[in-house]
Amino acid sequence: IMAAAGHQAEAILEETRAKYKGRYVLAVEGNPPLNEGGMFCIDGGKPFVEKLRWMAEEAMAIIAWGTCASWGCVQAAKPNPTGAAPIDKVITNKPIIKVPGCPPIAEVMSGLVTFMISFGKLPELDRQGRPVMFYSERIHDKCYRRSHFDAGQFVEEW
Repeated sequence: IMAAAGHQAEAILEETRAKYKGRYVLAVEGNPPLNEGGMFCIDGGKPFVEKLRWMAEEAMAIIAWGTCASWGCVQAAKPNPTGAAPIDKVITNKPIIKVPGCPPIAEVMSGLVTFMISFGKLPELDRQGRPVMFYSERIHDKCYRRSHFDAGQFVEEW
């Protein structure tokens, strides 16, 4: 989490990468455009996808904050002229922790970071790459109307 911008932010990224090699978690919001050499999104004078790959090289894991980073979202929908892609389509050799939502749920974001700091490990993930501790139950399973669904009791006419 950083409050810096511009050259200060660039310096912090370089310092973090060198000083905490293999020990930092890279948190990414948004999705990188891949077409035209990534030139649809520039960060610090370089394509976002280039900076993403560079920072991911030395990270222990990557958190994909939001639906864009997790799944691609509307930017990755056809015809997708920018070639926008979710993080796991770009970084394939590191654990990717997906925290979807637009915006992601604040309690999930803070809970995930707190878990990793408190226990010094990555969370268990479901088959979609989301933290099980937050995404293991469907909202429908807690609905007071669920028993009617399970019993096949549906409103056929109104």
